Amino acid sequence: MPDSSIQELEELPPDAAVAADHRNPRRRQNRQAQREEEPEVGILVNSDPSHDLAGLILHPGVKQQILDGLRSIRIRDQLEEVWSISRLQPQLGRCILNFYGAPGTGKTRAALGVAHRLGQPLYQVDYSAVISKYLGDTAKHIKRAFERATHHGAVLFLDEADSLLSKRVSLDESCATSINQNRNVLMQELDRFEGVVVMTTNLFGNYDDALLRRVQQHIEFRLPDASMRRELLALHLPNPERVKANLRSLAEQSRGLSGGDILNICLNAIHAGSRDPDPAKWVVTQEMLLREIKRAKAAKEKHSGRKTCGRRIGFRA
Repeated sequence: MPDSSIQELEELPPDAAVAADHRNPRRRQNRQAQREEEPEVGILVNSDPSHDLAGLILHPGVKQQILDGLRSIRIRDQLEEVWSISRLQPQLGRCILNFYGAPGTGKTRAALGVAHRLGQPLYQVDYSAVISKYLGDTAKHIKRAFERATHHGAVLFLDEADSLLSKRVSLDESCATSINQNRNVLMQELDRFEGVVVMTTNLFGNYDDALLRRVQQHIEFRLPDASMRRELLALHLPNPERVKANLRSLAEQSRGLSGGDILNICLNAIHAGSRDPDPAKWVVTQEMLLREIKRAKAAKEKHSGRKTCGRRIGFRA
């Protein structure tokens, strides 16, 4: 007669991870379903009229470059009739735009403007969901991102794209094969995708050379000039009757700051000017805005100094 303990062990399913799963088939099924469920690797953002490109404060020519890139989609039929464009670019509706420049210069806002102009949502890739420690999963998630953008009829948005499209890693470095394979998969998906891709980066020089020929328009987003800074101040202080300040003077004082910096300056000044218990007395003054401008500049100078020091002693900045 067989040993009952041996018989009991033989009846355990080979995939039973723990005894609790063996006793509870439903729990085991749930664990299996979780493993098989396709992960969501991005966030779907619906654009609205506030994202329209017309409302963006950018250097002359930047908006036109964006519109020129999108125009190729709108006149595809005419391009085919006159130039047989499908021989050169068989993907219908394909357009890859690269926005590069300093942080806070409007690159993400412009990506939303592109989606709004096309009447499409924006599918923003979530790198925390794409990158995996398991071999092969990152490449699978990259493909999934393009599939989801296609499914939603969305503009695919790769923010800080240099993190996935940086230069190839030397084969003598750890995990080089896996990193290079992921990059190759992303390049292949860009080649196949029949839609609009917007990628942004603060580090244009980090892109792999093979990416450059795939991009239709490389568009630089520069820090705002004095007139743009004045427009940004007026835009972010939406109740001029409560603003007791000379915006022209403040625009000069804020030289070197980005649009994102100016937004934070205005928000902080609004909060500073709204401390009185009586809202009727809320007001933003020149002094409040100047104080916030000085703080923003001091933070930038400190950060810049840290980067310089890091380079000096051999750290990566």
